[in-house]
Amino acid sequence: MISLLLCSGCWSKVEINERTFITAMYIDKADIPGEIEVTLSMPLPNRLAPEGGGGSGKDPYAVVSATAPTIADALEKIQTDLTRKISWGHTRVVVFGEAYAREGIEDTLAWIAREPLFHLSSYIMVASGKAKNVSDLTPVFEETPSDVLREFSTEENMLKTQVLNIFAADKMNQGFASSMLTAQERHMASEEGELKKWVSQTGGALFRQMKMVGTLTDEEARAVAWAERSLDSMTISVRTKKEKASMTLYDMHSDIHVRMERGEPVFDIKLIGKAELNSVIPVLKAKDIVAVREIEQAAGEKVSTHLTSAIRTGQHKGADILRLGYRLEWRYPKTWEKLRPQWINYMKNDLQFHVNTDINIQFVGSESSF
Repeated sequence: MISLLLCSGCWSKVEINERTFITAMYIDKADIPGEIEVTLSMPLPNRLAPEGGGGSGKDPYAVVSATAPTIADALEKIQTDLTRKISWGHTRVVVFGEAYAREGIEDTLAWIAREPLFHLSSYIMVASGKAKNVSDLTPVFEETPSDVLREFSTEENMLKTQVLNIFAADKMNQGFASSMLTAQERHMASEEGELKKWVSQTGGALFRQMKMVGTLTDEEARAVAWAERSLDSMTISVRTKKEKASMTLYDMHSDIHVRMERGEPVFDIKLIGKAELNSVIPVLKAKDIVAVREIEQAAGEKVSTHLTSAIRTGQHKGADILRLGYRLEWRYPKTWEKLRPQWINYMKNDLQFHVNTDINIQFVGSESSF
């Protein structure tokens, strides 16, 4: 009899077909002062089947919005109108509107920290304009818009910022950078020439103490991503005194070290990568090592300039986007304890760093002879 009691089954289960799985969350500043607009994107299982096999041929996802003073209130409004219970286990993308990000994202991160099913590995992005305008992008290569945004980060073509990175940066009174999104209307051949919404990654957004304080260009954002080891590959073009060359960089990593010099910390930031030439004008001779080294040097100087500019921008805004303070704490904890209360001011006025880029061209190509 006791054994039978232990086999009574589940009494708190929720069937899968009674849930709706949120894949992306968009947060905007509402038109009503003091309120926010929350938009959720979710797949529609009844439309996921291919056309002709039971599907309707309509978009296989839904986008639902609500406005309220807090995120919890907005979610309650959305839940009231849904026939399924909201589940956060599949959420992988959070997009903030620029106006909301500039006022501060503390309330959203506080809610995420208390939601047990929300993944800390979810990606954070900022939309120039309203985040809601990104939610209905045209998913040419994927099933849903949230899949497109998720792949932006997993493909590692730009910044890759996760919720966990933000919590770590905030805990240590440092800054961070996230990808910036821009939506445009375009005539798309894949959609029979119709005017559709296309979303691009257009640089980065700088944050300090949970508030957006500035932006980065495409080149600066990629340099920061390289320094954070979240860049898979990139293409760069340079011009020397004799040649104009384009190359693809790969096998990219970085080394960031801190050392003490005259009682002050100095950060050495080194970017390392391999490259293969895509084109060179005029064509290189097979054994022209000098020209290859000049191209490598020009490429390294260009990337170093972009990263230096990004760090300087962060300094001016008081955002430690490479979390150099964390490295200082790990290497010299006593120095960090001394500088931590004034780290933002110290970084603005006294931070010393050196950027060096080492690019090694592995494939030069061959010259045809006639």
